[in-house]
Amino acid sequence: MPNARVMAGSTRLNQTIRALKDQWLVTEATWGDSVRQRFEDRYLAPLEPAVDSAINGMAKIAEVLDQVRRDCSDRSESL
Repeated sequence: MPNARVMAGSTRLNQTIRALKDQWLVTEATWGDSVRQRFEDRYLAPLEPAVDSAINGMAKIAEVLDQVRRDCSDRSESL
């Protein structure tokens, strides 16, 4: 089972980026000029792939932490 704390952080990050995207869509009704588009292109568009990479990395870290925990547990039982 992946490390619960790391996965909880991953879930929270995913929920937060979704909330940001939802709120950003709300601004479209009142802010639709080129500055908005430039802001989206410069700051928001790069977030999604970065967050996806972070979430994937967190899943891998959780697996490694669980493996380390199992290995250390197995070693202490054999002593």
